[in-house]
Amino acid sequence: MPPRWFISSGFFVSCVVAYCCGISFPSNINIGGLFPTGSHEYEVFRFALAHHNDIPKLVPQVDMVDVGSSFAMTYAFCSQFAKGVYAIMGLYDQRTVNMLMSFCGSLHVCFVTPSFPIHTNNQFMLQLRPQLQEPLMALVDHFSWTRFVYMYSSDSGKQRPWTKTLH
Repeated sequence: MPPRWFISSGFFVSCVVAYCCGISFPSNINIGGLFPTGSHEYEVFRFALAHHNDIPKLVPQVDMVDVGSSFAMTYAFCSQFAKGVYAIMGLYDQRTVNMLMSFCGSLHVCFVTPSFPIHTNNQFMLQLRPQLQEPLMALVDHFSWTRFVYMYSSDSGKQRPWTKTLH
């Protein structure tokens, strides 16, 4: 059994560390957003942050941007980074995804997106939408279908052409 002074000093050090950590942790955390004007994703983002009442408070830093313009996305991303955001929620386009992956990897800023999924090893890109091409093609192969219809609710399905053809 350790001496009593060891247990007391350990408790004291734990209290001091906990107190210091509590002081140094920010009360507000800036969360960025890069959305096209009028997007429903922006409305969902606002709704989610409005219902988060815990400490630390999440403070939105939103830029409305043309997600297909590399210049506009670069400017908006750098603006977000200058505001001190810890993470950015937003959308991207095929023309801007490589630029975003490069910035996220270099600056260690997490980008959370519901945009079309891509193959990447970038640990700072969090994709909320699963890749569907392989499971759908496996389903087609399993049932030996030669024709099928795939319906989707946005333009994101058009952006990644399927490479496998049915014969």
